[in-house]
Amino acid sequence: MLYRDLMLYDAPQCGDCQNYEGAKRAKEVYFMRSITVMNQKGGCGKTITAINLSAFLAREKRKVLLVDMDPQGHATLGLPSASTQPAGTIYEVLLGAKGKTQICLRDVTRRVFDNLDLVPADILLSALSEKLAGLPGRENRLSEALREVRDEYDYIIVDCPPHVGLLTFNAMLACSEAIIPLDPSFFALHGIGKLLETLEVVEKTTGHRLTARALITLYPGRSEFVREVAEEIRKYLGDLSFNTVIRYSVKLSEAASHGQPIAQYCTRCVGFLDYRELAREVLLQEPGEPARAGGENTAQGTGTSSPHALDGVVHEVARASEITGPAPPTVTKEGVLFTLEAPDAHCVQIAGDFNGWVPVGSEMENAGRIWRKVISLPPGRHRYRYVVDGTWQTDPLNPQVEGTPYGDQNSVVVLDKAEASGGRTVTCTPNQETQNRA
Repeated sequence: MLYRDLMLYDAPQCGDCQNYEGAKRAKEVYFMRSITVMNQKGGCGKTITAINLSAFLAREKRKVLLVDMDPQGHATLGLPSASTQPAGTIYEVLLGAKGKTQICLRDVTRRVFDNLDLVPADILLSALSEKLAGLPGRENRLSEALREVRDEYDYIIVDCPPHVGLLTFNAMLACSEAIIPLDPSFFALHGIGKLLETLEVVEKTTGHRLTARALITLYPGRSEFVREVAEEIRKYLGDLSFNTVIRYSVKLSEAASHGQPIAQYCTRCVGFLDYRELAREVLLQEPGEPARAGGENTAQGTGTSSPHALDGVVHEVARASEITGPAPPTVTKEGVLFTLEAPDAHCVQIAGDFNGWVPVGSEMENAGRIWRKVISLPPGRHRYRYVVDGTWQTDPLNPQVEGTPYGDQNSVVVLDKAEASGGRTVTCTPNQETQNRA
């Protein structure tokens, strides 16, 4: 049994009700769309988008399956069915067995309301990476689970955790499209650039392609600065962004706290209008090719990646996305990445023999609790220190230090030619010379 989506003769821009009504009369084709809602950044409206997009698609008579792949289980809590204790979750399905009985996706799928089903999640899902560590094909578990239901739904929506790991890899390989919610901020723009690089790495490594589009969320609308940032995001992403903008509305949070989508909670708020418009824009989009570079869509049951594909993806993503937390100096394709966790700092700089020990002009970029800077360095021995609000200090995550004539210490990075081009963490183990100098 196959369900329908809309293939437009001419794909108009969203926002025009006349275009939308025309689309409803357009030629029907039969296929299933699989969309993951993802961002490695939390607090961007990811789960609220997954819930409300699913609900509005269901209102448009599309059969929708919402899969909660976040161990926090917020998509599960944000829907009415969360009031009942689940018989099982996506964890048991992906793990492969519960006791001696094989658990299938249908066993844990619950009806929310007409045309909308939910596969719930809970905190146990956070243990999946450890349980499946080292097993070949672990990145295809979700794709395999969806095989049994792919002909029963028009849309499969997958809500991801706010980081790139095994669960997110499963979602990426199980879907053909991605929606990336982001708030209108400079750091969000930087983050989506890295996420798009990650998607490119996944395609290069596994042969599976995701068609990704960004969705601006939490838009306040009254700030000139925010409007400029939103325009910059659209200019930067072009066709890779939705025309719809999700404005900030406290009603969206209230609806989630009551376990209801906004369509059931409040129809007279901007949250209702915006997510209804997003669903219309999704329906108006010309469908992508079901067959991808690596073969048929993995959500339709191919699982084309090699047994050790995830290991390669993890390695490549680590290079492309650099790192998300503090770490010793790491070589990337752009240069050496320096990171420092300083959540209360107002200004962090780096000074070393590579810039004449002058911190001015070498300010690091703030990304929440973490400060970062990439510096192109040649092979050799490099000494450096961080300057946090005017106070000089060594790198707390780099054990390799060298004494100074003034009784202080400098952190040391030693790059050979292989490290300078290899894209991996620089070896920072103290050697005998360092210990003697310290």
